Amino acid sequence: MEIKERIIQGAGKLFFARGIKRVIMDEIASEAGVSKRTIYENFDDKTQLLKETLDYFQHEHDCNLKRMTEQADNVIEIIIGILHYGLESIKVVNPLFMEDLKKFYPNIWDESVRKSRESGQMELQRLLERGKREGLLRPDINPHLVARIFYEQITLIHNNEAFPIDEFPRKELFENIVLNFGRGISTPKGVEMLEKLLSDPDSGKNGPG
Repeated sequence: MEIKERIIQGAGKLFFARGIKRVIMDEIASEAGVSKRTIYENFDDKTQLLKETLDYFQHEHDCNLKRMTEQADNVIEIIIGILHYGLESIKVVNPLFMEDLKKFYPNIWDESVRKSRESGQMELQRLLERGKREGLLRPDINPHLVARIFYEQITLIHNNEAFPIDEFPRKELFENIVLNFGRGISTPKGVEMLEKLLSDPDSGKNGPG
């Protein structure tokens, strides 16, 4: 593993666990097993390190989801996989990370949301078309519109004004969005398959990969 990647992975681990503002460069250096000087030889400052860390993990996220969609037998399996993958991610990412990102790095937040929305919506549209061909998703849905609605709902997970975290735990919120979405766009055959997979405690638990 290259030094730059080690730094990014170390920074990501600390940022996701504790938020951004609470993490100092000395701690990132210790986590990555490098000197602070080495960090500054590869990144201008903490802002650049944060930006490249987000780009790195977004790319990893996209690759994982692509691999999952290629390995799944049908779109319902993918919905279950997305559910478990998202729930595992919520366990890893401290809400303070999102709060810090929006508050202190609004430009990076906006760019991150835009990139995630663009790549995610395109992939979701393809999955919706696939599900219609498989007879598991309703033939009357508009994939472009439905994909947009889904990603706008997902973005709201991080809106503490709309969903205060002490009232709406992120795990429960994400689970409700994904399952209500999946049930709402599925045919009776798709809903039956969805409920069957949900009743299987081992279905999709490994998520992508």
